[in-house]
Amino acid sequence: MTGSWACVDGNEAAARVAHALSEVIAIYPITPASAMGELADAWSAAGRRNVWGAVPEVFEMQSEAGAAGALHGALQKGVMATTFTASQGLLLMVPNMFKIAGELTPAVIHVAARAVATHALSIFGDHSDVMAVRSTGWAMLSASSVQEAHDFALVSHAATLRARVPFLHFFDGFRTSHQIDKIRVLGVDDLRALVRPEDVLAHRARGLSPDRPVLRGSAQNPDVFFQAREAANPFYDAAPAIVEGVMQELGERTGRHYGLVDYAGAPDAERVAVIMGSAAGAVTETVEELCRRPSP
Repeated sequence: MTGSWACVDGNEAAARVAHALSEVIAIYPITPASAMGELADAWSAAGRRNVWGAVPEVFEMQSEAGAAGALHGALQKGVMATTFTASQGLLLMVPNMFKIAGELTPAVIHVAARAVATHALSIFGDHSDVMAVRSTGWAMLSASSVQEAHDFALVSHAATLRARVPFLHFFDGFRTSHQIDKIRVLGVDDLRALVRPEDVLAHRARGLSPDRPVLRGSAQNPDVFFQAREAANPFYDAAPAIVEGVMQELGERTGRHYGLVDYAGAPDAERVAVIMGSAAGAVTETVEELCRRPSP
């Protein structure tokens, strides 16, 4: 087991990793994700450096749409970049999310999942925001606890570089995002071990440069457009195994082992509850207690 102990909430748990693995962070505040951007801004203002020895540049834009545009632009240059958001803020990022995924660009957006306003605004957690962006082509990784928000932030940043599929890392707003837990903090050595230098260099090499001119953002007829969309399928096919591989490496370093899907309960269960997010802890404890009780 590596790392020191710290008492943090889910927002800080994710932001610690995101700040350490980014060079540019574009932000715009929205409840309950605002703290991630605020912390990143404060850390950079105080001179906290990332794993490469530089202080990440934090830019507050005029909306989440601007934050997503700044993210997209930074990524096109081969920069390590991220942002944080929730609810309607995530929906404003959708046009750039389609572009980032379509261009097979490594990126991570950290989301404190929150209800999307309908007949009224609600600042509390559900998954209507992250479910609304499933068609954008971003891989989705859900953390169910503060420790997982910390660990899965690293998994997302490492896996996106290897897969070239952008990742949406999310956890429940006002549940995990604001819950203060005692967690094992990942060390700089852990971050450097999983975010491989060759993956970072490959991302940088794909950045736009007048020394390596390429064509991007063209207009295509349906025949060519469809072929390009089909050509992306192998990257998505490879993504689950890449995530499992990163999780295995994390487990070997920390002793915290994760899978794409974890099963708890009786081996001969006739009914199964499929849970994602903070409900997983309560349901797992309930199932384990029911398994301990003698059969009626």
